[in-house]
Amino acid sequence: MIDIIVLGAAAGGGFPQWNSNAPSCRRARAGDPAALPRTQASIAVSGDGTHWFIINASPDLRQQIGQTEALHPRHGLRSTPIAGVVLTGGEVDTITGLLTLRERQPFTLLATAPVLALLDANPI
Repeated sequence: MIDIIVLGAAAGGGFPQWNSNAPSCRRARAGDPAALPRTQASIAVSGDGTHWFIINASPDLRQQIGQTEALHPRHGLRSTPIAGVVLTGGEVDTITGLLTLRERQPFTLLATAPVLALLDANPI
């Protein structure tokens, strides 16, 4: 059995977008329950409910982890059930969250060769 958690389902920038005055964004800011705020697109996948892979590390990853109990630390002072990240591309919206995962917690990073080369070339 595979478990999948939708961490975010909005386009780049989330919803409402910070610079949008569209009617749907105004409704979201006003608290309309039919226009709920959403973080950027990302999912978590697990084959055992214990070790999780994040598909695309959105800029909202810290918030998404905080809102998802399955991704919270479980053992010792510092730990994570996040075993790795799978990147579907090298755009800012899919890699920025990697910076959140930099704090001495090893994880596997899976991507195509061109995406890994893009990350290798990035001085950050």
